[in-house]
Amino acid sequence: MASKEALAFISYRRVDSSAASRWLSASIARTFGAQSVFIDTGSIRISNDWADKINQALASATLLIPVIGPTWLSTADENSRRRIDNKNDWVRNEIRHAIKSKIHIIPVLLSKTPMPTPDAFPEPIHELARFQGLELRDERWEADLQVLLTQMEELGFVRLSKDVIRYPTPALKIRELDVIELQDGLQHLPGWKSVVSDLPNAAGRQRCELHCNFEFASFQDAMAFMWKATAEIERRDHHPRWQNVWRTVSVWLTTWDIEHKPSRLDLELAAYLNELRAQFPASSG
Repeated sequence: MASKEALAFISYRRVDSSAASRWLSASIARTFGAQSVFIDTGSIRISNDWADKINQALASATLLIPVIGPTWLSTADENSRRRIDNKNDWVRNEIRHAIKSKIHIIPVLLSKTPMPTPDAFPEPIHELARFQGLELRDERWEADLQVLLTQMEELGFVRLSKDVIRYPTPALKIRELDVIELQDGLQHLPGWKSVVSDLPNAAGRQRCELHCNFEFASFQDAMAFMWKATAEIERRDHHPRWQNVWRTVSVWLTTWDIEHKPSRLDLELAAYLNELRAQFPASSG
């Protein structure tokens, strides 16, 4: 019977460690290949088959990497209860699957977060505490990353090259814009405004977004605008909510990682979209 191909599944909480987890995923992919790592991205989360993709990746995984930051354990749901205590919590069930399936687990600890003790976990995953945590320290990102990559080699992961790879220091500090920053940013973004709406499938929760309607001279221009924008959007790994109705492209921007609130990432993407719109003919009205 053939053994599984090495695959690392990165388990994380968006509000706690999204940026670090994406950086970690990219670093693993550069070292061992894109097929060696799975992380759920925003585009997967909003698709219809999100649950299937998660379950398929879990079933194929040979290593689970829980990324544990300062609020990983205490993050609460809309009822002010710890998410980790909810039997339907995705992070909890990802860990439970790894323990039951006896696949390798390497917890990664961020920002001097200590490894939780057994009594901090609900009973189905209290065994996580017996696994040795690996620190990714702010002042030693690359050195600590190399320790993790070496451990992964010992678990069957094969490097693409023996050449030394330089890994950029991750930009992890994503925060909500304060009122003055938001107002100042919108003053430099013609056509954009801040809007608040209910968050779908999350009773009592709202999202704050930057919104703009782009009018084009033709349907073809509207489609071309969206098509040209996709490459830059993918490069930034920051995806809009948008729709097209004939000659109009409506765009909403917010940052999932900070609970659907505007960040500097949204202002920067809005500015790019305005610059891109200027490359097309003016609307005929």
